[in-house]
Amino acid sequence: MKVRQLCTRVEFGDAVSNHVLEIARTLSSWGHDTEVYTNTSDEYGSQVSQPDCEYPAGAEAPDEVLIYHYSVWCSNYEMYLASAARRILVYHNITPPEYFQAYDKGVASFCGIGRELLPKLAGCDLALGDSEFNRLELVAGGFDEAATGVLPIFVDYDGLRRADGGGELMRSRAAGFNVLFVGRMVPNKRVEDVLRAFFYYNRCVNSDSHLFLVGASWVDRYNAQLQWLIDSFGLWDRVTMTGRVSDADLAAFYRGSDVFLSMSEHEGFSVPLVESMAFDLPVLAYSSTAIPFTLDGAGLAFDRKEFPMVGEALESLRTDKAMREAVIAGQRERLSAFSPEAVRSSLSEALERVTGAAG
Repeated sequence: MKVRQLCTRVEFGDAVSNHVLEIARTLSSWGHDTEVYTNTSDEYGSQVSQPDCEYPAGAEAPDEVLIYHYSVWCSNYEMYLASAARRILVYHNITPPEYFQAYDKGVASFCGIGRELLPKLAGCDLALGDSEFNRLELVAGGFDEAATGVLPIFVDYDGLRRADGGGELMRSRAAGFNVLFVGRMVPNKRVEDVLRAFFYYNRCVNSDSHLFLVGASWVDRYNAQLQWLIDSFGLWDRVTMTGRVSDADLAAFYRGSDVFLSMSEHEGFSVPLVESMAFDLPVLAYSSTAIPFTLDGAGLAFDRKEFPMVGEALESLRTDKAMREAVIAGQRERLSAFSPEAVRSSLSEALERVTGAAG
């Protein structure tokens, strides 16, 4: 069977790109003929995908399958709508524009256009969210609930656990109790609230603590706000913003940290939660959007942003051995839902729903 995938961008280290490529590898291992097309790519992406201008629009056979990944507005959605193949939409969510309005009106407008397009993508054979939260957004957007499902993101946490040789920055700065956040430094992640919670913890509970913010800075005005907060709180020597790091360094941060803290208010899936579970790093997270679905009872979740409460929860994870072990045990159990075997099973079921034949 011919299965093509169409997406916006393929680049090294990107979660959606990794998902697309792992789907391609899995389909190929099942004996399917598979191709990946993308609108843009970096040097790595250009080696593992084809430009969407080469997509055989109008030449697909009805028994072929097109998987369209929607994570940002892209003009190639028109190829998806016009396709004669059986169509599967995979929705990775788009951040609501209001989070960017105060920082970058162009990005806010682009997010708004992307979210407004979603209902027009209905009518496919199957629409999959990469989380239950995203599936529910599809239903709210007018998709037939009976033709929706969930396909979790492939997270190569075993590969990350094998990564070695990094950690110089971690070793040079780490001392005492280390708090970690991993993700893009963007407004919906509410990194400023991570800083506020850590400020309380460092000044009122445990001064022998350090916060690592690991991820690329993407919006200049927001990054400036974070730097201003760090300066205002006097946390110059207690907070490290790393920017984007290698897999080896990322693995070192997971290994060397004591707790993962998320205050994000909008997530479509949140890969770092799964990576934290894989490293037995206790998760403390604000329960918003996809986070309670990804955790599904694992970790420690809270629904009020009371910074003293968060700070005391951090201390409990440091001092209460029984609590820490219980959290880690729950995360190990939950991690099985994101194993490669579990995700491949979901992919096989999705193909069977569309074609009548399992992977």
